[in-house]
Amino acid sequence: MTEHAIAIDGVGGQGVRVIGNTMATLLGAMGYEVTLLYDYDSSVRGGMSEAFLKYADEPISNPVVEHADVTLRLADRGPNHLESRYVVCDIGLAKPGEDAEEIPFLELGVKHFGRDLFGNMIALGRLLRLAGVSFDEEALASALPAKYREENIGAVRYGYDLTPEQIRRIVPEEAAGRFAGRYADAVMSGSRPAEAIEVASQHVAA
Repeated sequence: MTEHAIAIDGVGGQGVRVIGNTMATLLGAMGYEVTLLYDYDSSVRGGMSEAFLKYADEPISNPVVEHADVTLRLADRGPNHLESRYVVCDIGLAKPGEDAEEIPFLELGVKHFGRDLFGNMIALGRLLRLAGVSFDEEALASALPAKYREENIGAVRYGYDLTPEQIRRIVPEEAAGRFAGRYADAVMSGSRPAEAIEVASQHVAA
């Protein structure tokens, strides 16, 4: 049996549980055996939020993830002991020596779909592509809530279809870095994610 392991690293308000639950439901609808564990600090805004997912063709005996095939990093709060074959992350979050790529998910969600929650779905799409999971629109539709279903599917498709060449030229690195920094500062200051998105977008546009 071949098991695949995914880790999602972020903070409260970034949609870590939404991404994890949607991916787990999608894989289940596609016929995989799936386990999903969460680790999060609910006591403060901006606290650590992690999801650990495994999927396989046969029942999974141990749901604990110690070696991830792919890690999606939306913030750097995850366990230091976790090893990952490949990392996809927001701008400025790749660590020295990692095999990683950086994508400004938050900015893309606002720019192309108008809301921060769609940045989460773009990240999910890229995660599915890197994990080698086929894009199954019917199964994806069954995994998503009815509200904004078509928009969410479009955002997942957008992330899934991104090529390395598109990622390299998608936004100026300096602007994306300012966006991610402004967003993080606003969230840590107590702003809701949607409000932080607006603040960060205004500064980048300026």
